[in-house]
Amino acid sequence: MDFPGSSDEPLESRILESNESLQNIEDIDVQHRQLLQNQQVKYASSLFSQHSHTPVQVSNIIVNNSGCVRLEILQKYVDQTLGQATNLEELCEESDILNMKLISNGLVENSTLTLDSRGILHYDLNSLHPKSSYASPLGRQSLLSVLDVVSILDLQPLKKFTAKTGTNVGNGEGDGYLQFQWRNAFNGGEKLTFDATKGTKTHSSYLVDYSQPLSPFWSIDSALYKNSRALGNSELLLRGIRASLKSTFEKHKNVNHEFQYEQAWRSLGASGNHSSDSLLLQCGNDIKTAFGYSLFWDARDKPVFASSGKYIKLSNELALSSFWKVGLETGAVKSWRENNFFTVSGSLKAGYINNFHPETKSIHLSDRFHCGGSNDVRSFNLMGLGPKDLFDSIGGDAFVTYGISAFSRLPVARWSDSSFRLHTFFNGGRLINSNGCSAKSCIQALAQEHSMSTGVGLVFGHSVARFELNFTIPLTAHASDAVRKGFQYGIGLSFL
Repeated sequence: MDFPGSSDEPLESRILESNESLQNIEDIDVQHRQLLQNQQVKYASSLFSQHSHTPVQVSNIIVNNSGCVRLEILQKYVDQTLGQATNLEELCEESDILNMKLISNGLVENSTLTLDSRGILHYDLNSLHPKSSYASPLGRQSLLSVLDVVSILDLQPLKKFTAKTGTNVGNGEGDGYLQFQWRNAFNGGEKLTFDATKGTKTHSSYLVDYSQPLSPFWSIDSALYKNSRALGNSELLLRGIRASLKSTFEKHKNVNHEFQYEQAWRSLGASGNHSSDSLLLQCGNDIKTAFGYSLFWDARDKPVFASSGKYIKLSNELALSSFWKVGLETGAVKSWRENNFFTVSGSLKAGYINNFHPETKSIHLSDRFHCGGSNDVRSFNLMGLGPKDLFDSIGGDAFVTYGISAFSRLPVARWSDSSFRLHTFFNGGRLINSNGCSAKSCIQALAQEHSMSTGVGLVFGHSVARFELNFTIPLTAHASDAVRKGFQYGIGLSFL
């Protein structure tokens, strides 16, 4: 006689069916929540689009944890962001800018801004003078309706003192570092940094840096440094001071500027037993006083490993009684298909140095242009392009380099959403010493006989840096170029 439950198969089947039923219910619940979320987003977007030009006025701001920022500093940030908004669309944009500036300028660890309303204010246009940027009502109306907004700003204080120590390993080089930081020292975004580094390429480096935002969109930076590093087959010791004034306006809309001043004492010594005459003539002490100005516009979605956008940078440096140096850097990135599956980027760099005394004083080795390497024209050694004297790279005073790269996500479902990309590239360029020749002759020399390379590899894109491992093949090269065929590893923020 069979009793209910005496067989395991019906019970197992019922358990499996029950699990499948529960899974289906969970899937339906997830889909339902996703549908409600999408509907809420669509409703909010529709509401903002319909009322984006509604006049607004921020009448009150409630700040939580305001002790981490000085009152006058916070008032300045609010006045230059929320205080500039005249309608709902501008208010939302300025709210995002306020949050971003409080964080990026080192005032808080995190910031959250909530907007609320206390109703409608009515301005009598005959007796009051509202903001001139408010749109006047049509017809003979004498009242202007303005949305009264209350902002609630939640600030999360940051850790003021941090210390880090560690090691960096690169392509045939490594170093160890020690860093101390005192952030938001006086509750105004001030930052004091001390860095000490020792390694193979950078033999020793010491830096004391102080930076401070003057406003949400302007900041100053000053540094006292001592640096000893290898420069080709020579040893360069730098000691000096550097100061800069830099703007940080919102990208996509504004051009940014940077003004620089540097006073440096440089000592160059030969590190090899068979140094060239050009290198030996450069050895010794040298004092440099320079002023610089850079203009740049960056509309890329990310500064490191972007997937869309364009950028351009024009830099100038004037070394008193020595030279004028100008450089141009531009590029564009574009992606196709879902989740930026396929990306193509192109970049172009060029520069020229006008030596004020070409017959009596040559340009210092560290001031000249140097091309080649894993971050520059690939398939060539670091400082591998251009003029040489024996085995020493002496650099040049005019150059042009360019590159086209194509990236794609890994064609494997398991890793398609990872930060790894397949990579292929084409690089080229030319580095020369114009020796004060005419502009026409210089351009003609730069336009011909380029060193070129190609290759394939794997790229890992991170928010901090970009890592590349490529198999490179030189296509054309000059007799003086230091060619590198095979695998080449690169790490950095900017690549050709």
